[in-house]
Amino acid sequence: MDVRHLTSGERYEDYARRFDGPMLILAGLFLVIWTYDSLDASFSPRVDVALVVARSLIWVVFGVDLVIRIVIAKSSWRFVIHHPLDVLAVVIPPLRPLKILTIFTQGTRLVTSRGVLQTGQAVVASAALLVWVGAVAIYNAESGVAAAKIVSFGDALWWAVVTITTVGYGDITPVTVEGRVIAVGLMIVGIALLGVVTASVAAWFVRLTGDREDEEKAAQSAAADADVARLESKVERLEAKIDRLLERE
Repeated sequence: MDVRHLTSGERYEDYARRFDGPMLILAGLFLVIWTYDSLDASFSPRVDVALVVARSLIWVVFGVDLVIRIVIAKSSWRFVIHHPLDVLAVVIPPLRPLKILTIFTQGTRLVTSRGVLQTGQAVVASAALLVWVGAVAIYNAESGVAAAKIVSFGDALWWAVVTITTVGYGDITPVTVEGRVIAVGLMIVGIALLGVVTASVAAWFVRLTGDREDEEKAAQSAAADADVARLESKVERLEAKIDRLLERE
C-alpha cells in the first residue's frame, strides 16, 4: 500500500492496523515486568538488569509510538485529549503502568474484530486482567506501610476481586492515599464492567428471542408456500379437466 496517497485518517488507520498487535504484546510484557518489580521476586542480578533494560526499551517504544500517532492523526490535539493514559504513561515515568490499561481498549477491540474472542469471552478476560492489575497496583502501594492491612499478594488479589465486583466486604481496606485512589478507579471500572456484562446478557436474550422468532416466521412462511403450491396444483388439475370437457363438446 502506497501511504503517500492516503489521507491522514487513512494513514492512522493503516498504522494502527499494523502496530496495535505488537504494542499490545509489549503492554502485556510490561505488565509481567511490573508485576515482578512489585512483588520483588528473587532473581539473579543479571536477570534484574535485563528486566530493567527491557522495561526502559519498552518505554522508549511507547514514546516513539505515541509521537508517530500524534503526528499522523487527523487532529493531534484531539488525539491527545482522547488518549490521556497513553500520554501520561510516556510523559510521567512513574505512571508507566497506566499503559497497561490500553489492553482493555485496543486489545479487546483487536481480538473481537479478528474473531479470536466473542464479546462475552472478552469481558471475562478483561475482568481477570483488571483484577490482576488492581492487585499488583494495590500491593505495590500498600506493601511496607506499618498500618497496612494488605500484607501479601493473596490479600491484594482478594481485595481486588471484592472491589471490582462492588461487593465491598470491608475486611481489607487500603490505608494509603495512593491505595485509595487505586480503589476508587477500580470501583468505577467495576461498575462499568458490570454494566457491560448486563448489556451482554440482555443482548444474548434478545438475540436468542429473535432467533426463535425468525425460526417461527420461517416455518410459517414454509407452510404458507406449501399451501400455495397445493392450491396451484389443484387449480392446474381443475383447468386440465375443464380443457378436456371443452374438447369433448
